[in-house]
Amino acid sequence: MNRRWYKTLQNGQEGFSLIELLVAVAILSIAAVALLESQTQAINVAGNLEKRSLASIVAENRLTLALGHVEQPVPGARSGSEQQMGVDFLWTETVRPAPGNDLMVIEVVVTPPSNRTQELARLVGFRKVL
Repeated sequence: MNRRWYKTLQNGQEGFSLIELLVAVAILSIAAVALLESQTQAINVAGNLEKRSLASIVAENRLTLALGHVEQPVPGARSGSEQQMGVDFLWTETVRPAPGNDLMVIEVVVTPPSNRTQELARLVGFRKVL
């Protein structure tokens, strides 16, 4: 039985040659590299989305505190830091009067500590001047 199998392979009627196997492995490895690159990109996008979501929570917290505070907000800028789920963020809160109205504009900008120019979240709210 072994002899028949050997003869059919030797005559080239059945089976794969070494070159054909190498080409197939090369094609599969190229596809695997492309899949790994897309997975890496998906992980990076998910990480950035998580940071932006957490920064949005920080901005919402700061704006809620400013809008819900009993005392009238004082015009000017304040800044500080806050942590959400173990991630540090810096926030800047700017209060200014709205032109021609009896409203105060409260703007909150959240950035990562490593790069103050990268804006992760921005919220603007309005509060009636009493």
